[in-house]
Amino acid sequence: MPESPYPRITRRSLLRGAGGLVGIAAVGSVLAGCGQESSPVAGEGAGGGDGGGGRGGDARRALPVPPLLDPRIVDGVSVFSLVAMAGSSEIRPGVPTPTWGYNGSMLGPTLRARRGDRVRVEVRNSLPEMTTTHWHGMHLPAKMDGGPHQPIAPGGTWSPEWRVDQQAATLWYHPHPHGVTGKHVYRGLAGLFLVDDADADALDLPRDYGVDDIPLIVQDRRFHDDGTLDETDLPDMGLLGDTPVVNGITDAHFAATTRRVRFRILNGATMRVFNLCLSDGRPFAIIGSDGGLLDTPRTVENVYVSPGERVEIVVDLAADDEVTLRNERFADNLEVDDSDAPDFGLDDEFDLLTISGPGAGEAPGALPAELGTTLGAFPDTRGARRRSFDMEWFQINGKRMDISRVDEVIDHPGWEVWTVSNKDNWIHNFHVHDTRFRVLSLDRTSTTPMTDGWKDTILLAPGAVATLAVRFTDHTSARWPYMYHCHMLFHEDQGMMGQFVVVEPGGTPDPAIGSGLEHGGEHTATTQDDGGHGDRGGHGEHGGH
Repeated sequence: MPESPYPRITRRSLLRGAGGLVGIAAVGSVLAGCGQESSPVAGEGAGGGDGGGGRGGDARRALPVPPLLDPRIVDGVSVFSLVAMAGSSEIRPGVPTPTWGYNGSMLGPTLRARRGDRVRVEVRNSLPEMTTTHWHGMHLPAKMDGGPHQPIAPGGTWSPEWRVDQQAATLWYHPHPHGVTGKHVYRGLAGLFLVDDADADALDLPRDYGVDDIPLIVQDRRFHDDGTLDETDLPDMGLLGDTPVVNGITDAHFAATTRRVRFRILNGATMRVFNLCLSDGRPFAIIGSDGGLLDTPRTVENVYVSPGERVEIVVDLAADDEVTLRNERFADNLEVDDSDAPDFGLDDEFDLLTISGPGAGEAPGALPAELGTTLGAFPDTRGARRRSFDMEWFQINGKRMDISRVDEVIDHPGWEVWTVSNKDNWIHNFHVHDTRFRVLSLDRTSTTPMTDGWKDTILLAPGAVATLAVRFTDHTSARWPYMYHCHMLFHEDQGMMGQFVVVEPGGTPDPAIGSGLEHGGEHTATTQDDGGHGDRGGHGEHGGH
């Protein structure tokens, strides 16, 4: 099969711009490269026609929007059904590629629940190998977390159940099997999980899913000439791709029907960090990060998003607009010295999504000046327990992941201060399961990643030191651990991960942690924590939940 004409990402490629970056918190920041207009990336075969409003005859394809998955209600519980399955997808137009997905050939449906809902997700594995399904960003008991300790064997079913108890946010779900998480995500297993609440409902924000509230899962892939995915690990970089993909396809185009659009953006790539901007340099508003809405909108011209992070943006369109969501080169190279580091693709430039205006419609008014209600003040961490995490060469604190070793024991519901240091001349990021954190400071770096609001993942340039306020409430278990790790998935799979248990005061880990996982047997969750489900004291909104 001939090679696709779709342009692949290369160093210093695709409309390279000039100019420097400034912090995302600044209003009216300058990004000269994003001010250069660009043509839509061409591909072979329209696939989605003209995108329902684009110019007829071009090669753009209508942006697929993952469908909302309707639950069935059983005794007051919202029950969702997911099947991890193999299939075939046209990631590139006219080229079939074997892929994996949930309830389909690639990616998965969007799950949606309200704060206070009791939910159960029945996950059946019809794949030829063991997998897991992790609820990234969800506050829930460790036994329901879906990390490496909850394997689902081929033909098996796992049915976690929990009460949704956190503020409105854009979360996601993906596999987390020990050592092969990157490969499973790369093959296509990922989907969004949206949480709603009354506070967010009261705000004048776009909220019509699929119309003016649009999910964007941005990723990258590599392909062999026959259309199959290239799963060759690049040295030190794993499955870094050379072809940009949005919601499972190349050449994506969104034909807006409203003058204001909210995009919920997930970096679902295994290794790539995106520097997102609009092609004409126009500003846009950031309204939310990993753990929910910001306190107030931030007007910016670009934003960094590392693997696992989410950012919610609002874009205002003129009636006859044509603009492109792009990835721009990192002018500061994220402080990586190229002379002795892998090529992270930080000089790459490419288009991700073309956006057309609605053709008519009333201009939108101002966004709400106040959004999230839980961000008024930083947590009081006086006297808090302190922990340090040094990230270096696939290790955290000099150790690679051991599924049977507990690295940290947390036996109180109060605030802790975690200091996370990147000791490498490489990029890392840091993700914590079950909770959200506030970034108290980011030092020893001039790079300005997204640190606003409630976060569960933070980007760390070489030498950067992040100080985080974090706490763990509601759920305790001596038997089931949570994870912390680099969410650049090759790094995670190589061992840059640790695990911790949250126990009652004076509690100790169960010696059985990690036993039997090498068999990958069928696992069916119950609704109780084996190590106890303690009342850790009201976290309220102050823990970000």
